[in-house]
Amino acid sequence: MKDITVIIPLLENQLDSDELKNAVKSVDKCQEYYEGKLSILYVVPKQKETKYYTIFNTDNPIAQEYIENDTGNYDYCSQINFGVKHVATEYFSILEYDDYYTNKWFKMFDDYYVTNEDVSVFLPITIVHNAKTDEREFVNDIIWSNGFANEIGYIDFDCLQASGSFNLTGGIFKTSDWLGYKPSISVAFNYEYLLRATNKKQKVFVVPKEGYHHEIFKAGSLTDHYINTISDDDNMKWFELAKREYAFDEDRNKGIININDDELK
Repeated sequence: MKDITVIIPLLENQLDSDELKNAVKSVDKCQEYYEGKLSILYVVPKQKETKYYTIFNTDNPIAQEYIENDTGNYDYCSQINFGVKHVATEYFSILEYDDYYTNKWFKMFDDYYVTNEDVSVFLPITIVHNAKTDEREFVNDIIWSNGFANEIGYIDFDCLQASGSFNLTGGIFKTSDWLGYKPSISVAFNYEYLLRATNKKQKVFVVPKEGYHHEIFKAGSLTDHYINTISDDDNMKWFELAKREYAFDEDRNKGIININDDELK
């Protein structure tokens, strides 16, 4: 059994939300079915004056701590990158404040880890809820379709040329294999990460079980920001940029591509 740190990136206005409380409760519930130790690491922006955060429940059986991000960069990718630097366990997971795990996700990870110890990233099949339309759909399940990937269940570099529609939140990552998100890639940062990881021959496995509920397009959320500020044309350009930037380990802060040119802005 592996001890796992759950990273929850937060902004100040999310600290006392009901959504966060539900997210934390889902970790509590997972612990009931998982024999390893789960703990929560909140990443919050550095304040001018140290203040007490009311997100902690002293009766909670899950170990919880918060760290203040003092880099001045509080976007989602930067918050995650900062948090991973403070992870002491062999594995970590990412939980958004308005999402939640299914009760047996970590147990299911453990069941599949036994025969997949060389995997760098374990992803769940994710139930995505569209807050604007109230529609639900599955994500990550396509990898279990016959003929989609070179090996069923494994996301590889080749299949990423056909689809970039994978969700990484809720995933369980081997800390030592973490490559870091690139904040400048905007809406395509998950896709760029998968391209970079699979290009380095890291194994990314999708557990064929529902393990995570992901909210999209909720007012004030990251996906809501993207849909309101990024056109369909620019969205495509960000994914094209990801296809050019995965070969570089560092974030080169390039702009989106003009499809008619070979140069980056």
